[in-house]
This record gives sequence, structure tokens and C-alpha cells, in this order.
Amino acid sequence: MPTGPPRPDWTDVLASLEDGVVVVDPAGVVVDLNPAAEQLIGVSTSHAVGRSVDDALGSRRWAGEIVHGTLAQGAARRRGEGLLQCRRGDVEVSVACTPLHDGDGSVTGAVLLLRDLTLQRALEATGRRAERLTTLGTVALGLAHEIKNPLGGIKGAAQLLQAAVRDPELLRCTDIIIHEVDRLDGLLEQLRELTVPATLHLAPVNIHRVLNDVLALQRQAPAWGETTLRTEFDPSLPSVRGDQAQLTQVFLNLVKNALDALGGHGELGVSTRIETRYHIRRGHGRGQFLSVAVEDTGPGVSAEDQAQLFSPFFSTKAGGTGLGLALCHRIVVEHEGTIAYEPRRGGGARFRVTLPVSDGDVGDTTR
Repeated sequence: MPTGPPRPDWTDVLASLEDGVVVVDPAGVVVDLNPAAEQLIGVSTSHAVGRSVDDALGSRRWAGEIVHGTLAQGAARRRGEGLLQCRRGDVEVSVACTPLHDGDGSVTGAVLLLRDLTLQRALEATGRRAERLTTLGTVALGLAHEIKNPLGGIKGAAQLLQAAVRDPELLRCTDIIIHEVDRLDGLLEQLRELTVPATLHLAPVNIHRVLNDVLALQRQAPAWGETTLRTEFDPSLPSVRGDQAQLTQVFLNLVKNALDALGGHGELGVSTRIETRYHIRRGHGRGQFLSVAVEDTGPGVSAEDQAQLFSPFFSTKAGGTGLGLALCHRIVVEHEGTIAYEPRRGGGARFRVTLPVSDGDVGDTTR
């Protein structure tokens, strides 16, 4: 006689949830919490169970007040969003609490639900920047088309003039004209790359191979100088599903920027890790992110400049075009990842790129 599927082990169910869950009894004493809650509040299950929810949450007493209100009223309560202080700093979460009832309707406890909004906020910020770039890109592409034709005429006239003159000073002037026209033409090409997304050739990419190739290339550059390199690579990381050439461009730009900030002296750090803070839903399961951090011990970026870092034509470098980071942002967005600036303790700058790992089913390799 069929007995149906086995009943799930609720301990495993709680452990697999991405949201933090804290269970309390009618007196507000913690009876259980899952690993996601441990990470969010920075307290282990063994340390929290048997203590009052106020003691377990410590400085996060506002969350405990929601639990007490739910237990007293016997009705679900939702605060909305707030900050939790945990081991990795302030984390924005949405909070809700639901009472537990027995068969008679009496309150037997409550469940506090904590949802980490880190990924949601990062993707929202990335999306807003992408929208601004799209709007600007439409205008920039039209301007680039109008500018490119006159530039061709200027360069052609300068080349004809160069062939007709013999005066060294005049020849130097024509060289300057041609060089500057080529520079402007290069800027227009970068604008085109920024505003017209390239076709991505997607395949599993070993992110460490990309990073090692970039670092080997930059070690030969004069800007490297006496820079000290520190790498911390997690060898167990899975591949990402991406376009290797495009991702190489992202990390080449970030490493070049770091070397420019160091001026040939100081430390360049490149590290990788699996991102434990959040996941993405993929089919019937959930996918993970890996993150790559490129950091330096240079002067860092001032607070007033940080908000403009990924805007086109904004640069903190003398002679910079302000298109490099904007292009990095576009490529990362197309890979469904995030890129952000993080100040370093003790000074310097850190750029962190998060990318979804490959799900092992590449399918069509272009899009």
C-alpha cells in the first residue's frame, strides 16, 4: 500500500531557507534559529537557545519588540525594513513576525522572519545606474555619429597639409592635429562600446585564469614599478557563466586603475571567494554568486566622488576619460552581476565584482 512521499525533516527545511528564522516560545525565549539567522544576528544557535529574545538579539532590541508585540496581540506584525548590526557590518533587512497557535487558538510562540536585502539593494542600485547610462547613451551615440564625420575631414586635411609642408614646426603641428583626432576617435569608439551592448559569447569561465592573465600582463607594464602583489584565491570556486573577453576587460580596467592610484609603490590585492550573503533562484534550486575584490593601498576615493564613480566622463585621474568604470559597469550588468566601491580600513580603495556562478547548463553560447 503506497504511503506517499516521506515527510520532510523540518530541521533540514529551516537550514535550507535563505531567510533568517528565529522561533520563540510564549515567554519570548528562543527555542531555535536557522543558519541564515545566525549569520544575520551574529549569534550561534547554542548561544541563543534558552535565552530571552532580547538577550539573544542584544543591541537589536527593536526586533525583539516586534516579537513581544506579536506574542501579546496574537497577530502578525511587520515593521518593514531596518538595519541589523552583525559581524560584517550593518545589514538592511525586512522584518516580519507571525504568532504560532495551537488547536485551541492559544499563542504557543512566534516566528521572527529576517530577510537580507543586500542583494536586492545592490541590484536596484545597479539597475538605476544602468537606466541612467541607457538614457545618456542614446544622446551620446547621436553626438558621436555627428562628430565622427567632421573628424575624418579634419584628419584628411591635416594629412594633406603634412605632405605639402617642409617646415619642422608646421610638421609638428600637423602631427599634433592627427594625434588628437585619433584620440577623439578612440573616445568615440569607447562611447559606442558603452552604448551599444556587445554580443556576449557565454561559456563557463575560470575566473582565476582571467585574473592571472590580467596580472601577468600588467606586471610587464611600466606602471607596475615596485608594486607588491597580494592574492587570496579560493581554489574551490566554480566557474562563472560569462564572456571571457568581456570579463577580462573589466578586471584589466580595475587593475590598471589600482596601479595608477599606487604610482608604482604600495600594495595591490586581488581576492576571490564564494559569496555567502545571498543567492539567486534558478529553476527549482538556487544559484550562488562569487565575488572578486581588487584593492589598493593608494589614496582612495573621497566621499563626494564615490557616488559618481560609474558615471560616464567622471574621472578622478588627470587626463582620464571617465569611461573605463562606466564600461565595467555595463559589462557586469550584462552578466547579471554587481560592481561596487568599498572604502578600505586604513586607507585605499576596493572594488568588488559579484558574478553568478555557472549552473553547468550553458545551452546556447551567445546572446
